[in-house]
Amino acid sequence: MTYRFVLSCCAAVALAAFTLTAHQAWATQGITITHALTLADAPELPADFTHFSYANPQAPKGGEVRMHAIGTFTSMNPFTPKGELPSGFGLLHDSLTTTSLDEPFTQYCLVADSIIIPDDGSWIEFTIHPKARFHDGTPITARDVVFSYTATMENIGSTLQRFFSDITAVKAVDERRVRYEFAPGAKREVALIASRMPIYPEHFWKEKDRAHTMMGTIVGSGPYRIASYSQGENIVYERVKDYWAKDRPVCAGHYNFDRIRYEYFRDATVALEAFRAGHYDIREEHSAKSWKTLYTGPAFDRGDIVMERFRHAQPLGIQGLFFNTRRPMFQDRRVRRALVLAFDYEWVNRQLYWSAYPRTTSYFTNSELAAKGLPSPEELRLLEPFRAILPQEVFTAEHTFPVAEENGFNRHNLLRAAQLLKEAGYVLRDGVLVDGHSGRPFRFQLLTDSASIRRVALPFARNLERLGIELSILVADTAMYMRKGKVFDFDMISMGFGHTLSPGRELRFYWHSSSKDMEGSRNVIGLADPAVDALVDAIISAPNRTERVAACRALDRVLLWGEYVIPTGASNVYRIAYWKGLKRPERLPRYAFGVNTWWCESAEQEGGGL
Repeated sequence: MTYRFVLSCCAAVALAAFTLTAHQAWATQGITITHALTLADAPELPADFTHFSYANPQAPKGGEVRMHAIGTFTSMNPFTPKGELPSGFGLLHDSLTTTSLDEPFTQYCLVADSIIIPDDGSWIEFTIHPKARFHDGTPITARDVVFSYTATMENIGSTLQRFFSDITAVKAVDERRVRYEFAPGAKREVALIASRMPIYPEHFWKEKDRAHTMMGTIVGSGPYRIASYSQGENIVYERVKDYWAKDRPVCAGHYNFDRIRYEYFRDATVALEAFRAGHYDIREEHSAKSWKTLYTGPAFDRGDIVMERFRHAQPLGIQGLFFNTRRPMFQDRRVRRALVLAFDYEWVNRQLYWSAYPRTTSYFTNSELAAKGLPSPEELRLLEPFRAILPQEVFTAEHTFPVAEENGFNRHNLLRAAQLLKEAGYVLRDGVLVDGHSGRPFRFQLLTDSASIRRVALPFARNLERLGIELSILVADTAMYMRKGKVFDFDMISMGFGHTLSPGRELRFYWHSSSKDMEGSRNVIGLADPAVDALVDAIISAPNRTERVAACRALDRVLLWGEYVIPTGASNVYRIAYWKGLKRPERLPRYAFGVNTWWCESAEQEGGGL
């Protein structure tokens, strides 16, 4: 079925706080009714779309898919951070909107039947679909939405509460209308994220102890319910045959398995062996080495297991070894660049990564937000006020990371590094690099919680030794890593920074001067740069997509030319292995491999229906 709307379609209205395509506009009242929220110029699909193009609406229903999880689950209570929810828990609950896996930050109506926004963006109102029901048959109401938001905010912690501080009120206007009200200048994506929050039944949860873990069957509204579980071993979800939203366009071709079973394993090695032995059906492999060396055996030789690689458009952000500029030795950009030159990523990629990980060369790798070429006029407008304090290369050159010779010696880059260190005041004495003024040897420590990063850092340490620099590597357990990272007790740290395609206020916790001395922030670099502050603020306050992209690219240039990171690599493909009894749509979505649109071959042969 198509979306139902109260009023007929009129002209589209451009909004100041949200970029939306209108289903109807009342120009005199400044009100827009829409079928989707997006941070792009417009959603790709019209109000009368019938299905997402990556889903097959004719996909048969039936069969079981077996998946895996690591560890265990200890709670069915979504309101407390205590305990671990089971894998697949999100299948139990619907939300006001659902994400298109083909579009960056675009949400289409699910529980909501329509969305209403005023021109000033001071609030947003969702009208709940009249058929929306929980699994026990109780209608989903505006009160359930208000309860879900309020109960979630009680327990999510101060950091996320600050993120949602732009929401000043959530009100049930009537039985089917819920309104979110915003502070002036609210972050544009807050409404989208709030609309994706699960809706929980007030009548089920209101009198329960939501502050502690609990086990047991719960009431949901999503396409699946819990059929059975054995804590620490497995959980089985069964498809809700009379699911209220099964005919919604956003659900067409989705949720085709009658049963979804998660098998739990204690560690990843055992889980992989279980897959090879046929104990579950599909897995994504994150290790290029494992993909090359461990996906072998009779089942692979016979073609019983299919191995596919899919290029994706997910933003990769940046990951690598970050300098802590709070340390005096790393406050000189020439020193940081010298160490970047000493890192032979080409050797690491060939020898350790099977040449499978392109280097992350931007803080917004694999997205349109990454800086390219020279600054555009829009970028220059943001950068010019800071020309006097920025490296001149920001304005005159495209940033590149050094490429080493293929012989593995990295001689040319090490010579350049030695020259930069000399310019920065360091001298060699008896094979040890020392500060020319204090005589202090150049030695530092890398903090990591990953044995694989240690493998990457060891050849780096050997190269640094040729320069007279001593690098020690601390592989800490998770608790120590988090404790030392929280108070910036490190010289260099291995870390990754992911981003959405529409970054915003979280950047203040990454790069803004206000987070430099904030315990627990992610400003591991120790940045306190007026140019960075201004660009972060420009990203957050950007009134449209074009200006946000320009601000992100300008920020990217400033961070890159600051030489704050030695980047490693990241995969821009999904590696998916599955037993041949599974089938998938001809095209996968851009931003996921979309297992909820797959189906069983047995159901196809049996002509499985709804």
